[in-house]
Amino acid sequence: ALRTTNHALRTTHQFPPQKNSLPCIFPLPTLLYRSMKRILFYCQHVLGMGHLMRSRALVSGMGEHFDVCFLNGGELIDGFEFPESVEVVNLPPLKSDENFKTLSAVDGADLEATQSARRQQILDVYERLQPEILVIELFPFGRKKLINELLPLLAKIRLSGRKTKVVCSLRDILVQRPDQQRFEAQVCDLLNRYFDLLLIHADPIFQRLEETFSSVSAIRIPVVYTGYVAQGIEEESAEGAASLTATPASELVSAGNPDRPILLASIGGGRVGSELLLATVAASKLLAESWDHQLLIFTGPYVPEEQFALLEAAVAGQPQIVLQRYTPHFLAAMNKATLSISMAGYNTCMNVLTCGVRALMLPFTGGNNDEQTIRANKLAAQGLVQVLSVADLEAQTLAARIQSLLQSEPPASRLAVDGVEKTSEALLALAEQNVKSQPAQALIARSFVKAAAQESRFPMIGTTLRPALQAAQSEQRTIDLFVRDDDIDQDEESLRHLLDIGIKHYTPISLAVIPGSLTISGISVLRQYKKMCPELVELHQHGWQHINHELEGRKCEFGRSRSFAQQMEDIAQGKLLLEQSFEDKFFPAFTPPWNRCSEETVRVLDELNFSVFSRDWREQPLRNHAFVEIPITLDLLDSKQGSKLRNPADLIAKLLDQVRQPHPIGLLLHHKVMDCESFGFFDELLREFRSFSCVRVHTLQSLQAQSAGMTR
Repeated sequence: ALRTTNHALRTTHQFPPQKNSLPCIFPLPTLLYRSMKRILFYCQHVLGMGHLMRSRALVSGMGEHFDVCFLNGGELIDGFEFPESVEVVNLPPLKSDENFKTLSAVDGADLEATQSARRQQILDVYERLQPEILVIELFPFGRKKLINELLPLLAKIRLSGRKTKVVCSLRDILVQRPDQQRFEAQVCDLLNRYFDLLLIHADPIFQRLEETFSSVSAIRIPVVYTGYVAQGIEEESAEGAASLTATPASELVSAGNPDRPILLASIGGGRVGSELLLATVAASKLLAESWDHQLLIFTGPYVPEEQFALLEAAVAGQPQIVLQRYTPHFLAAMNKATLSISMAGYNTCMNVLTCGVRALMLPFTGGNNDEQTIRANKLAAQGLVQVLSVADLEAQTLAARIQSLLQSEPPASRLAVDGVEKTSEALLALAEQNVKSQPAQALIARSFVKAAAQESRFPMIGTTLRPALQAAQSEQRTIDLFVRDDDIDQDEESLRHLLDIGIKHYTPISLAVIPGSLTISGISVLRQYKKMCPELVELHQHGWQHINHELEGRKCEFGRSRSFAQQMEDIAQGKLLLEQSFEDKFFPAFTPPWNRCSEETVRVLDELNFSVFSRDWREQPLRNHAFVEIPITLDLLDSKQGSKLRNPADLIAKLLDQVRQPHPIGLLLHHKVMDCESFGFFDELLREFRSFSCVRVHTLQSLQAQSAGMTR
């Protein structure tokens, strides 16, 4: 009874609202029953329908064991339905060009605004559901352009103590990339840090991951082959056949000679492949002169209007051809077909094998994509399909290929196609495991990570700082905030953990890099994070070697003991090294070690064309310089007390004063010496600041640009 009530409460969240959908008139509560495990399944299709079809098949098979919420990131399709037991949340849809180079909003909206809305919606859905398992389709092996909406969720899960298990759902074959080695290193790093399980939807006897991904040995989480994901014919049987016989296509199928061959031509979603359909129409015209047959064409719901118009014109006056955009019962149509003509996408190939139909396949190769070519050639080697080339699209050649294939026996496949069942079994086993038993937990054993999962330990942030931020918002005052972290030189878990906190709250952190002690691993991790999250990671220069050159008094690398020439040599050498290491990813800002320097340093920085200078606000302001000075205003750590977190009450008191000031608030961190308490305080502090729209987070570069605008 509770399950029935739950399903009655479900609604389809859509953005923008679609016709024939129920509006969400109240925030959905946590579901009434919790005897079943909860799964949040993320899927983004950007060009065709393959990822969506496979994902729907997977979640359709989970209903017996799981309560499923499906996050759909692609364009909606009229008539495309999910089981009633699955809650569907439609994100503002995105799509890609056929070369996978450009991502855009389907409705033409601003891409950055759309992605920001999606990121928040994903986090909101996660907070509402609190699922035991999060399944992400394809990422991190693909969808790198969507990392800015996925990484905040993954960082949040990791920082919360990994109460939610994270699973990657991956197809059989990966697309090769120009920077394959670097790509594989990043994928393994993301898998090992944020994921608990990798599911590969393939038969390992037919296709293994290492054939298109050489770094399998570097993956430290469990890897499970599920077999191929195929929709069973029985799933459409009665309903599908009834629907099919009610369409013009089915009337053609059922009319006349029952032995009349039926050709089925399709191109998946339809954004690419129209040339195959036009060639099939031309071949059908030739064949119709001497051979009685039927041709059913499904263009796909995303076919461009101009391409559909060309096809309409081409089939005019050809009674043996029926042209349709889309049917929700495609498998039922294929099961009636004598021969299939298509591209070689994952789902179409599985449909062909499931139905045992003869098949001609033209692999998609746009954007140097060799995935379909590999799959089609392997299937052809087993006698399951025949592969077409562009040269075969000439009408007479294609007609001959069709007639020749029809003389052969239908294929019989032995590939494992029980991926739906095996996936549910693997997820159920994962959900029932104790979180402490997961191999990935060994990677986050540091105490400051464990502490992050605890409840709020700094209630004064909410009780004291929140009212001040509320007042600023009501008064329409803007608060500018930036975060600087010093002493970056190598790959450290404390640095990654700090970046996770920034990513979780989508707050940029300006990293002060020590060029003279920068290691190869340090360069690698900074490049990786800068590439993944360019808007959240800023790289600038922190002195040269962070060495004290003063014989007496306070420590200083560029103090009175250093001449102009000495300082010029060191700073220039450091700047050149960072420019060579990070190229245009390096921003010419300078932070002096110990936040101190001399007047000679000012001359050096101007001569080397630094844009920004950043140190402690209590130092005497510099004069006669071209760069912008952006000081930090609050160091969270007390160096006199062993670099421990300052008294939280004192920190909040200082922040209350700074919130009322017109200048930017600059928080200073030192990840190398931070412990669980200081990380926890910073995490909760960012959460409070980011809860208010009046707070604008910055990098040094954005503050410099803002300052230049104010000057003008």
